[in-house]
Amino acid sequence: MKNLTRVLTAAVLLMLSQLSTAANPVEFWGCKFNDGKSMSDLMSWTEQWNRVVDELPDDGYNAWVMTPMFKSNMTALDFLWVGAWPDYSQMGSGLDSFFNGEEGSALFAKFLEITTCEIHDLYSSTPVRENSGD
Repeated sequence: MKNLTRVLTAAVLLMLSQLSTAANPVEFWGCKFNDGKSMSDLMSWTEQWNRVVDELPDDGYNAWVMTPMFKSNMTALDFLWVGAWPDYSQMGSGLDSFFNGEEGSALFAKFLEITTCEIHDLYSSTPVRENSGD
């Protein structure tokens, strides 16, 4: 019985370690504001976006708007939209729900009125350090 308990404990620890280092998808949109549009337009849009996304069946998407402090070409981008999902399954269902839903597709059309994004990249992110909070 002790051996079975040890084996089960080791299996659970192995599964937990795999979960904590599992790769997750992260998207980057590199954007410039369209003429007459600004960060305040984008932030207003994000309020609408949050209401729509909150109603989707899969709410695993996290997003950030990042503005450059410095970069090699300061005029290339006004902001980055960075979004991440916990796993590829949630990415697929989330993208499907948003872009194939009436509200999501209409809201994305409004996003395109505010900004032009010449960069749209998807990366696989693997954690290499997690802050312990101490």
